[in-house]
Amino acid sequence: MSLDRSLNKILIIDFGSQFTQLIARRIRELGIFSEIVSHKKIKSKDVNKFTKGIILSGGPLNVYEIKKYSFDKNIILKGLPVLGICFGHQAIAQALGGHVTKSSKGWGIGIKEITTKKYSSLLGNFNKLNLIFFHQDQVVKLPKEAELLASNSFCDVASFSIGDSVLTLQAHPEFNHDFSLRLLKARKSNIEPLTYVEAVNELKTLDHDGELITPNIIKFLEQKCEY
Repeated sequence: MSLDRSLNKILIIDFGSQFTQLIARRIRELGIFSEIVSHKKIKSKDVNKFTKGIILSGGPLNVYEIKKYSFDKNIILKGLPVLGICFGHQAIAQALGGHVTKSSKGWGIGIKEITTKKYSSLLGNFNKLNLIFFHQDQVVKLPKEAELLASNSFCDVASFSIGDSVLTLQAHPEFNHDFSLRLLKARKSNIEPLTYVEAVNELKTLDHDGELITPNIIKFLEQKCEY
């Protein structure tokens, strides 16, 4: 999609995720205009005054295989609110000097509880959150100026921020239970049987706090918007 340069928007940078359209739909359902552009077609110079916030989507790639994707890290440094989800979380960390690797623990799938490092943060005022995860890679070293916001026993860096301009999540706040169960079933052959059964059970029995934190994520993204 080519960039519409004349409308205030939240720009979604797509890294080939199956879920980018889902993110866009969630944003538009909240009455906010969003536009999707491929990571291969966006440079810092393309981000003009009408872009009020940026989301880096998930994707099937590995951030440590740099030759397989393109990303201008200067986009992060423009001072606009930047949200990273799953692969986007990892891409921001890697671009700014952090480190990402494939977890030796295997897949982190299902609804997992994360513990926040302080009660009040860009995520809102919470001590614990249950969120949907679907990943193998994870951030193992934070960028220099990043603040760790949340973690759990499987994922040490579940969320981080940099000042008021960067917020990232390894989890998928845009997922819901039904979508996640369908995705899990489609990926069943690639997942250890015990991990699969545990994930199905979590998705059928536990609450997901994605909608709970969505207003805070939108508030973060809308910092630069003028109405």
